[in-house]
Amino acid sequence: MLSRKKTHAMTLFALMMLAALAGCLGGDDTTEPAPVDTTGGTDPVDNGTDNKTTMDNGTDPATNQTTPPAIVCGPDGPISIAGSSTVYPLATAWAESYSEACDGVTITVEGGGSGAGAGRVCANSAKGAAVDIGDMSRDWKSSEASRQANGFVMDCISGDTTIDAAQFVVAVDGLSVVVKKGGAAQTCVEGMGGLTVDQLRWIFSAETAAQLEAAGVDVSAAVPNSDGDDTTHLWSELSSDCPAAAINLAYPDADSGTYEYFFEAALHEAEQGFRAGEQSADDNVIVSALTGDETAIGYFGFAYFQENQATLTALAIQNDAGQMVAPDADTVRDGSYNPLSRPIFMNLLVDADSLASTLPFLNYGLFTDAGQAQVGEVGYVSLNSLQEAQMYWGRYAHLLGMTAGGNDALMQDFCSDVSITLAGSSTVFPVANAWAEDFQELCEGVTITVEGGGSGAGAGRVCANSAKGTPVMIGDMSRGWKDTEATMGANGQYSCLVGDTSITVTQLVVAFDGLSVVVKQGGAADQCINGIGGLTAAQLRWIFSAETDAEMTAAGLDLSSVTPNSDGDETTKLWSELSADCPSAAINLAYPDADSGTYEYFFEAVLHEAAAGFRSGEQSADDNVLVNALIGDEAAIGYFGFAYYQENQATLTAVAVADDHALGMGDTTATAVVPSAGTVAGGTYTPLARPIFMNVNNAEWDAVSGFLLWAFSGDGSAIISEVGYVPLDDATWQEMHKRIVAEGVY
Repeated sequence: MLSRKKTHAMTLFALMMLAALAGCLGGDDTTEPAPVDTTGGTDPVDNGTDNKTTMDNGTDPATNQTTPPAIVCGPDGPISIAGSSTVYPLATAWAESYSEACDGVTITVEGGGSGAGAGRVCANSAKGAAVDIGDMSRDWKSSEASRQANGFVMDCISGDTTIDAAQFVVAVDGLSVVVKKGGAAQTCVEGMGGLTVDQLRWIFSAETAAQLEAAGVDVSAAVPNSDGDDTTHLWSELSSDCPAAAINLAYPDADSGTYEYFFEAALHEAEQGFRAGEQSADDNVIVSALTGDETAIGYFGFAYFQENQATLTALAIQNDAGQMVAPDADTVRDGSYNPLSRPIFMNLLVDADSLASTLPFLNYGLFTDAGQAQVGEVGYVSLNSLQEAQMYWGRYAHLLGMTAGGNDALMQDFCSDVSITLAGSSTVFPVANAWAEDFQELCEGVTITVEGGGSGAGAGRVCANSAKGTPVMIGDMSRGWKDTEATMGANGQYSCLVGDTSITVTQLVVAFDGLSVVVKQGGAADQCINGIGGLTAAQLRWIFSAETDAEMTAAGLDLSSVTPNSDGDETTKLWSELSADCPSAAINLAYPDADSGTYEYFFEAVLHEAAAGFRSGEQSADDNVLVNALIGDEAAIGYFGFAYYQENQATLTAVAVADDHALGMGDTTATAVVPSAGTVAGGTYTPLARPIFMNVNNAEWDAVSGFLLWAFSGDGSAIISEVGYVPLDDATWQEMHKRIVAEGVY
């Protein structure tokens, strides 16, 4: 068993996690390079037949120092890769090195474009023969696959619809806007300090000035010296110091992921598309066009610019902070070169036999020094340590569990003989309880106690406030901390104000929840709301608030729109007041009690903390009581967390909500959105989507860190989906991983 500190060191950066694993396993985007067939030589370390389970990451147990691990080979046999020619150079480099070290492994790498990568890993015969890994320099299209709630497994829509593919970010590329070095175009742009995104759009787009203005572009600012002629685009229109020469274009063709990314990021998918220019699937053709014309401008991947920087210059582009930034390794990786930096992907076929071969290959490329060195050698930018950690623990380790050898041996390095206590929000309880059950099954010596009690209890008990119950190591909350409970320090940690005021707490976002407004399925309320197309936030406020009509009007509600069929009687609220087509039945309420984070979130998001508070209704800390009240009364309406709705969707309907706090459905321009994993995580289900939290007593990290590192792995994220919440987005996951590894010191 590894020590706790050593386990933490292993999880801090992917460099410390590189190795093990296979022992557990039994120019332009559409350029069509010749297939590369790489056949392995003899591996003096591992011939691919070792089936033992190890965690060999090159760490010396005596010194805790790491040495670069040897390549660990998967089983003998073929691996097939095809897709984006942007990814092609990296895939080829990794394939040559891996197969050279691994006797019996043969890897074939083909191009064909991102569309081919998506199609062939999904066994879409229209795109070519099926492959084990599909390379892409863009994200998946909705016509190709749908994304599972975990955020990285794709369900194929085109081809074999039973196939899933797991998406890995393997490097970062920066689309480089390029001109001939020392030419007229370079002199012009550098004299202006660079180009704004609006200027890029004007240069490349076929839109007229009027169409650009309608799309929100300030044409007079972007083109201050315009000649008013939409049929031509001259450098002199950008500045009087530039030549009156036509701006000629050279750029990738339409099947390219590079084309699509630029079209989205710079042209905002304008329906008029690109102006005419030299288009090619071969980046070398674009290079030749640019070096042969000093007034031409084009774009392609960062790697191709690096290959041609002796003859081309990459222009500085204004980022979202207003700074002119040119692409280089640092600006591409740190995101300051936006909006033209992008991840590139490998998508692995989710099949146990295929993964047994492809995971060791990916392990070499993503998690060894040699593989990462090749990222730089071919001209791309490697992932930062947190991105690597996410690819490893959030994706790689989870997929390892699908192979014959499983991932228990890897995950059991998080185990130690400890007792862990959690209490608080009933919204967080399903996640906490499921995590506890699975972790205890994995780790024999672990005991975990999970209790509810509400967010107030979670805040109080992690702060050892005896009025809320016995102290716990982790306090669960479905809302933020109140000013009366704790103060937040500069580092984002909280200091308890009630209970033991010496305690400090690290807050972790666990998942996202969408508060679901619910009614009995098929009942009178359901039919009424469906008839009017949903409810606005303003109508929800009228339904739930104890405010008078005058108070709501003073708060900005247009009651003639909110209740167009009002009966003028403020002592009752009837469904018929929302629409003459609804029954004249009283609107009865069922909702959480005041100690609930769910109650407080709705109070803030919908009632805007109105002094009058809620109307009376069935209140309970137990969501099951609310469910029973709702299914027993077809005129009732209530709300609770998304997970509880999912558990009861056979009997309840979730109401579509429009984010309009003044008008009713008959007048609003806002779209009514039903809560789902996609709308909650995607930010379209407003104002009722929210994060849920675990708060860790910083004195308890030795006991809880292994549990939390496992919980935030891909295995833990799968449980979040199973209980009905939405797993974290990439940026939030990486921040939470950083906090866990820091153990309260950051």
